[in-house]
Amino acid sequence: MVLQAKKDRRSTVMKTAALEEAGKQDTTRLNADIPITLHTQVKLRAAQERNSMTDIVIKALVEYLNKSTNE
Repeated sequence: MVLQAKKDRRSTVMKTAALEEAGKQDTTRLNADIPITLHTQVKLRAAQERNSMTDIVIKALVEYLNKSTNE
């Protein structure tokens, strides 16, 4: 019997990119209860765009905050 390491959820390239991006700016964790259907939509869009859910949420929040301050 041969034991094999469990495969990572993210590729090494994605992990490296995420760590580099996180190193550019301090981060904090945000927890929010959202509808399951919305979570599913974000997850699907992230997969389609080969992007992370975190990136999508950050972009959406930045756009919302920029829009709110310009009105």
